Amino acid sequence: MTYKNLEGRVALITGGARGIGKAIAESLAKQGSKIIIIDPGYSINGNHDDKNIAEKVSTEISDKFKVESLAITKDISDGIDVKNAIEVIIKKFNGLDIVINNAAIIRDGFIFKYAYEDWKKVIDINLTGAFNIISESSKYMKEKAKADSNYNFGRIVNIISTAGIWGNYGQAAYASAKAGLIALTRVTALDLQRSNITCNAIAPFAATRVTESIKPQNDAQATYKNSALKIDAKYVGDLTSYLSSDDGSKYSGQIFGVRAKEVFLFNQSRPVFNFVRKDDVGLDDLKENFGKYFDDNLTSLETDLEAFSKDPVL
Repeated sequence: MTYKNLEGRVALITGGARGIGKAIAESLAKQGSKIIIIDPGYSINGNHDDKNIAEKVSTEISDKFKVESLAITKDISDGIDVKNAIEVIIKKFNGLDIVINNAAIIRDGFIFKYAYEDWKKVIDINLTGAFNIISESSKYMKEKAKADSNYNFGRIVNIISTAGIWGNYGQAAYASAKAGLIALTRVTALDLQRSNITCNAIAPFAATRVTESIKPQNDAQATYKNSALKIDAKYVGDLTSYLSSDDGSKYSGQIFGVRAKEVFLFNQSRPVFNFVRKDDVGLDDLKENFGKYFDDNLTSLETDLEAFSKDPVL
């Protein structure tokens, strides 16, 4: 009998009915975890297009992997709905061990003509929604760890995007939300470390609705899109399951990436060069030292699509 790393665990996946979210839900279920999918059935731009998809996928996963499952069709940007959903989960499953923040929408537009309504909708779901989920679920995880000295669990994984690191044309809201999610990952990891609850981020590369929505701005971006559409989301599920297991307990506050068979650990923004100014010299020393220390080490103004335009290892 194959050992299942997550036997008896309870996992919540937002946006778990399609794409990467579904691949993660299937991977966790394969490892024996009970599955809760929170997904209102939104299209990629945040409008309803299939209100019943969460229930269909929940049943499908339960039948295929022989695990308990539950579908919740609430919008995670609503804090009250999230609070009530977490209470339902705790009551039904008597626990919550794994939280995967995957839900995201995209509404692109150049910054000089971007609508506030689109900005707010993307931030509300992609970032505020993740905050709502973490805030409510971590209360239970922390109390569980406090009450049971043998409980050494609690895994939170935030699905980010390299757009939040590199940026991309027309993605002011999406990239800002994903960059914010990186910061939220770090703060969550710090706030919960004394309870041995981990929080990490994963930047995924895979064939999804997000990938399909890319409108290439140059040849390198077109190459990226064509390559990404060949990548199965199962690899993201594998990495998520690993970080959610007992073996993942020593990793927290980290940013990982996965592109088919390639797995990345990203560095995080820290000072790489510095100089000390002289007294009373106006701006002359800034000009001199910028040229001396900074000019040859600036971050190039490329997008994540150019940065990863080389073929993945399939």
